[in-house]
Amino acid sequence: MNSLVQKIRRSLERDGDLPMAERARKGLAFAFGTLLAPRYLREATHLGARARTVGKPCVVNDGTMRLGADLMVTSTFSPVELVAQAGAHLVIGDSVLLNYGTSIRAASRVTLGSRILVGPQCIIDDTDLTAEGGVLASPITIGSGVWLAGRVTVLPGTTIGDGTVITAGSIVSGDVPAGVIAGGVPARVIRVLDDPDRAQSVVSAPAAEKRSFVVTPDAIPSGALTALRGVVLSDFTVGDLAVRLADSVDEPAMHVVDAPFCQTTQGLLSGPPSPEAKDFVLVWTRPELALPSFDRLVRGAAATDEELLTDVDAFAELVTRGASQYRMTFVPTWWQPAHQRGLGMIDARPGGITWALTMANARLMTQLASESNVFVLNAQRWAEASASHGRSMAKAWYLGKIPFPAELFAEVARDLKAAARGIAGRARKLLVVDLDDTLWGGVVGDVGWEHLQLGGHDGAGEAFVDFQHAVRALRSRGVMLGIVSKNTEAVALEAIKSHPQMVLHTDDFVGWRINWHDKAQNIADLAIELNIGLQSVVFVDDNPVERARVREALPEVFVPEWPEDSLLYTERLHALRCFDMPAISQEDADRTALYAAERARDSGRTSVGSLDEWLLSLGMRVTVEHVGSGNITRITQLLNKTNQMNLTTRRLSEAELLEWSRPETRVVLALTVEDRFGSAGLTGILGLEATDQCCEVTDFVLSCRVMGRRVEHAMLHLAARWARARGMQTVVARYRRTAKNQPCHDMLLSSSLDRDVAGETFTWDCSGPFPLPDAIQLTWVSGPPTDAVR
Repeated sequence: MNSLVQKIRRSLERDGDLPMAERARKGLAFAFGTLLAPRYLREATHLGARARTVGKPCVVNDGTMRLGADLMVTSTFSPVELVAQAGAHLVIGDSVLLNYGTSIRAASRVTLGSRILVGPQCIIDDTDLTAEGGVLASPITIGSGVWLAGRVTVLPGTTIGDGTVITAGSIVSGDVPAGVIAGGVPARVIRVLDDPDRAQSVVSAPAAEKRSFVVTPDAIPSGALTALRGVVLSDFTVGDLAVRLADSVDEPAMHVVDAPFCQTTQGLLSGPPSPEAKDFVLVWTRPELALPSFDRLVRGAAATDEELLTDVDAFAELVTRGASQYRMTFVPTWWQPAHQRGLGMIDARPGGITWALTMANARLMTQLASESNVFVLNAQRWAEASASHGRSMAKAWYLGKIPFPAELFAEVARDLKAAARGIAGRARKLLVVDLDDTLWGGVVGDVGWEHLQLGGHDGAGEAFVDFQHAVRALRSRGVMLGIVSKNTEAVALEAIKSHPQMVLHTDDFVGWRINWHDKAQNIADLAIELNIGLQSVVFVDDNPVERARVREALPEVFVPEWPEDSLLYTERLHALRCFDMPAISQEDADRTALYAAERARDSGRTSVGSLDEWLLSLGMRVTVEHVGSGNITRITQLLNKTNQMNLTTRRLSEAELLEWSRPETRVVLALTVEDRFGSAGLTGILGLEATDQCCEVTDFVLSCRVMGRRVEHAMLHLAARWARARGMQTVVARYRRTAKNQPCHDMLLSSSLDRDVAGETFTWDCSGPFPLPDAIQLTWVSGPPTDAVR
């Protein structure tokens, strides 16, 4: 205590020029900060001497947290957050100052040296999500004597050398040299602090050398989604969200172009602030600013339901007008913070805030549901996901117009990126599950199906039943289900067929590999059988060894970390974003039944002598129709997610495809395939464009479900038929190679089309028709037009 008194006395002496009251206030603040530091930082594994806190930080330590001597943590306006997850190490050296709103999180290792100044609202986080929604952790090391100015974000895997300064608002990744000033988005070396000659050599370094500490487009892995550019229109500060969206670790990078603050209406009416920022717009408003009647209600004045709905309709009309200028438009729902109780117990009755918000959100979703490029997102879920931190944002709002904690912006960024991947056709199509201790509790080969933990009055058994319901619900979203399990097949199938509490049955699965072979090989074989790429597969298994094996052997397969506690299985499955897609067609809902019919076709093939005889036995009918409002959703979905039988891999939105097909010189045809086993649905797209005397094949897309059944050749027949009807001389198909469309190239090489020396351009002389395969009968939705196609 005497030591503390001496420190207070020295502090008062240093502030001798200040009024006595101010000197006393500062002395007491110093005393309380020193006294409370051990309490507020007590979660640390090791706390150095003379640590001080101003305000209460948020400290969570499930791993190892070592905090050095003379640490100063300021949480005046918003708390500093220090988190060490299980097995992680967070190490902070001596004489470090952490300013308000800063978040430091470690899932592997984060190390800060000594004498570091960290400005307000900085983020130092060694974790991020992969493109498929998994967790990726890479250690961060920040040397001694470093200064991070305000709102700096340090990404996973970063190393910052001693004595370096990072300017405000920068995003830092990779290796930043010692003794330099770096800044920007992405951070680049501006100059060297101690040697001008060295500065010139660093700034002029080749791109390959710079890439070690600069995030550039070249650093994005091959096959990644193209970086997007767009706008955030909001009536509050969204700088933290913009930083998280720009992160390319969780693809795609979504770069936000500056837009006027608090001018949502003007921004929607005027369009993108720059020509390249047309990929997306996020229209995020507070209800009291977007809806005048709601603002009156919050302030205690009267507002009728009719006035509220009129305001919502006006807002929806404004969004619709603005959305026509962007490829993707996102509109979060309206919500109020938890402390806003409105009328208390009667708030869900007319006149209450809960009543009004529920009506407004329902009307908003109804009015925007018909807009194919507008997606209303559940903002209440974001609020609940970040509510566990329990912090008040009132001060942050009044001081900086920051209404939400960093955790909420992180949830928003993940959802927006998942939506962008889904729109780009990157949603996962196949969920492969294990059986023992995954779909049910226990090992069926040991205990028998009668004694499995499934259903009944047992908590774990009930959880397994709920998990099966959640898995089965994915079918309605077009996700296929498969099984890969180390078991005796007859024993496992008997359990599926016989257990009375079993929710999933054999007809819910498109295929399975139940044997004692390597699971990675089994997954690969199942994908080949279903004719889908491994990038479409998700694998769920309770065994961490099996998960690690599949991750290592099949890196394209998404293998999420899975909880040890089976009571958490359903929650974890619901949290996956990898199945998000922009629309669900009837073909999606019926996909499992379609694959079941395909298995029946394959089983019938064994009794037929040749491929041609087998195809003739199917009685295939291909129905052709033009693109229109009735099929545009399914056509666009097929266009954007098909990779293998795809000539050019062109990606378009519904509006873009309809606009492209309007001229008389262009046509987009949709093909629906059916046979004696049933319909495979709309599975083919043929886009053609007349240029001089040549017919260009712009789109040649076919679902993997009907590949190899001569439908490809029927599409070539249609292209030649359309060209001949217009007096054209040649049909040209220009193959654009991707990582996935080799099957399309193989088909063209095996066809009777002529090709150039490089084998990339294929042509057909229209002086003669391209033959229609004998196994296929063509029909038209409205009868064959006079010019054969249009």
